[in-house]
Amino acid sequence: MGEKKDMADFVRGIKAGIVAGIVEGVISLILSIILLYTILGPLMTMFGGLGITAMLMGAPIIFGIAIGVGIVFGLIYAAIYNSLPGSSSIIKGIVLSLIPWLLFSVAYGWTSSGFYGMTYYGTNIVTGLISWVIFGAALGWLWDKFTPAKA
Repeated sequence: MGEKKDMADFVRGIKAGIVAGIVEGVISLILSIILLYTILGPLMTMFGGLGITAMLMGAPIIFGIAIGVGIVFGLIYAAIYNSLPGSSSIIKGIVLSLIPWLLFSVAYGWTSSGFYGMTYYGTNIVTGLISWVIFGAALGWLWDKFTPAKA
């Protein structure tokens, strides 16, 4: 039923997850700044760029979380790789990336929509989908790149 996984697969999943998490963190940070200024532009310009400063001050936290999520989903990817639908590692990564998108952007975003508003929520769903699909594609691509060389 279940294929025995080699420890090298889990190490490969962790490495791919860390790098994909960093990529997702960069994309998320950029999209968050764009989203912040799109919705709150006039208010943010009143404060002379403090919005970007605040976002950049939070960047280490964003990257820490992104790396942690990357490790977790890299391990999950390694564990269920053969069970994921798709004919390539990249497609399998994108399929897996829809889970954190549903959890973080759709479900968690809905809980905060009353505070931030539906415009922010709708935009967050789209930007979240973009960043998580890129994460999944990067995870799959890196999975192939970190394949150990045949001896």
